[in-house]
Amino acid sequence: MIRRVRRDWMRAAMAASVFATAAACASGPTATPALPATPTYREVPPLTVPDGLQATPQVRARHDQAWRRLQSGDLRGATRDFTEILRQSPDFYPAAAGLGYLASIDRKYDDAARRFDGVVAMDRTYLPALQGRMDVALARGEDVVAVTMSDLILAVDPGRDDVRERQEVLRLRVVQAQLTRASAARGAGQWDEAQAALDQALVLVPDSAVVLRELAQVEIARGRLDEAEAHARRSLELDAGDAEAHAVMAGVLEAHGRLREAAAALARAIRIDPRQQWMDRAATLTARADFDALPAEFRAIPSAASITRGQLAAILGIRLESALGRAPRRVTVVVTDVRSHWAAPWILPTIRVGWMESFPNHTFQPAAPVRRAELAQVVWRVTQDLAARQPSEGARWRASRPVVADVSRAHLAYSAIAGALATGAMAMSETGRFEPNRLAAGSEVVAAVARLEQLAKQ
Repeated sequence: MIRRVRRDWMRAAMAASVFATAAACASGPTATPALPATPTYREVPPLTVPDGLQATPQVRARHDQAWRRLQSGDLRGATRDFTEILRQSPDFYPAAAGLGYLASIDRKYDDAARRFDGVVAMDRTYLPALQGRMDVALARGEDVVAVTMSDLILAVDPGRDDVRERQEVLRLRVVQAQLTRASAARGAGQWDEAQAALDQALVLVPDSAVVLRELAQVEIARGRLDEAEAHARRSLELDAGDAEAHAVMAGVLEAHGRLREAAAALARAIRIDPRQQWMDRAATLTARADFDALPAEFRAIPSAASITRGQLAAILGIRLESALGRAPRRVTVVVTDVRSHWAAPWILPTIRVGWMESFPNHTFQPAAPVRRAELAQVVWRVTQDLAARQPSEGARWRASRPVVADVSRAHLAYSAIAGALATGAMAMSETGRFEPNRLAAGSEVVAAVARLEQLAKQ
């Protein structure tokens, strides 16, 4: 009897234990909490399971349970559920996105970024991960990443106006930061860094006239002239009213050696914004273009050890064109040896006004060398015409009678030499010698004509 009672008691106890365990399990980890009327973390979007993602009913149910735990505020339980899902099904990326949001809520942004990046690598259209990664990028100040994520979001859901509005602000912020970085790098001569910053900005705003213009400047410095020209032209297509872009195009064309085109580009910039530095640069470009267009014999004058009569006539006719045009005609030209000479366009006018002379046999002998005495005579004849506009100076020059160690006052060229010295167009050596028979160097001729140009402008 006693034994039967004890056996019945033990059976009842075991049954109670089983029921207690079942009850505990029902209220333990596998119990699914009800979704609260107001989600605790409204910034976390529903972690939907894509239709094409294969998963067992048990995994889907546990994922739903984890989501409910998260929104009810049970972060520890949600973490446990999401982690267990990934342990059983590593490819079930909605759970990884859930862990990304949990890390973000806990401000563990590095871990959150890693989680979201892993999901995006598996599915570039999964909006919850794209949104989460964008939010983390904003929290970490990763504007470029945020813009990239916004592009992906809008590709999936073009109706997200909130993302589009934020994206525009982000793009402007990123581009401005990259422009600032590129400007600083360019100022320091760090061309690779400047190029990288602008290339990155161009990816974000491929139709930015400013970025294209700045990129062209860096490419000019790096010698990438074809790329620079393409970017400068595209910049002008986008904004033809940008004076800076026209100036950059001028820089590209100058680097290419197309000086007249460069001057024309600067002229367009000046019409929009008449900066003095651009005016000066345009004048210099035009002068260089004019110089480069001249015969090689003329371009050789500055460095020549001696010059010819043809070269002297050419530099007078080119550099003193206006004064030559004002001078009265004094001679009827009859010369027989200059018709086919490269300097013929300037030889004949200089003879007509009497600045240079032909020989009695009606030859000019353009290849003959010029000596310092002859240069002084030419300079003095030109000065006589210039003095007509400033008679007091002309009188002073004519009255000058300097002592020249190697030229007496009886010398046939003394008056011309004295006048050339008085105007400052020519000079004696430190020992007081003029060396009238020495061949005139190109540098001396250039200096003399430069002084005559100054006098012509007075």
